[in-house]
Amino acid sequence: MRIEIRARHFTLTETLRTHVERRTRFAMGRLSDRVREVTVRLEDINGPRGGVDKVAKVTVRLEHGGQLASEAMDATFPGAVDRALERAGHAVGKALGRSHRQDSESVRTGPWEAEEQHSPL
Repeated sequence: MRIEIRARHFTLTETLRTHVERRTRFAMGRLSDRVREVTVRLEDINGPRGGVDKVAKVTVRLEHGGQLASEAMDATFPGAVDRALERAGHAVGKALGRSHRQDSESVRTGPWEAEEQHSPL
């Protein structure tokens, strides 16, 4: 899984870069082998004026095609990153879970087999 981080209208610190990489790996978790690339775009809309204007946009490209996106806004970059990656992680889990169920047979659609009857002793 490749992680790309882009900063707009501010200088990306090493601390923030480390936070984004760590949280991305955590959010993708056990599904990271099925994720090709995660791009995290960070933007400070108001610049030095402050306020709830820190935006994190996450784009996830899956190994077998498909792309998912999520976005969050917060007063701090770590907060926006955490929320956007949490949403992206849930979306990836749902998308890959859905594709996995379509590839394999469901328990409900399999052939019905009667259980053996045991007589009490």
